[in-house]
Amino acid sequence: MKDEERTEQRRRHGRHAFIPAGVLIGLGVGLLANFPGSGVLIGLGLGFLASALVPAGMKPSETAKPGLKGMNITMLLIGVFLILIGVGIVWAPVTIWPYLIAGFLILLGIWFLVRGFHKTT
Repeated sequence: MKDEERTEQRRRHGRHAFIPAGVLIGLGVGLLANFPGSGVLIGLGLGFLASALVPAGMKPSETAKPGLKGMNITMLLIGVFLILIGVGIVWAPVTIWPYLIAGFLILLGIWFLVRGFHKTT
């Protein structure tokens, strides 16, 4: 029974291995492109996206079914945000990013509050 529990736990948490893998790959590519910070952010964002898109508890032999069932929307949003920040550091003007980041973080905090109160009622 213990081996079955351990296998199930590895299967459920295995999708989170995409996050450190994305960070390391992003760092390597970023170092080659002379933008290590942006590379880490983009790699981290891609890791979050991959973690959100791979269904939890999915066996390797199963095929993925399209749809939002099993997707973690929060991880998807954080992944997209990190990718946009990483790309924006390289290509966008520096003057607008502090306002966009602050606005996004404020909206994210409000969303967490609304979601927390919605679940308790």
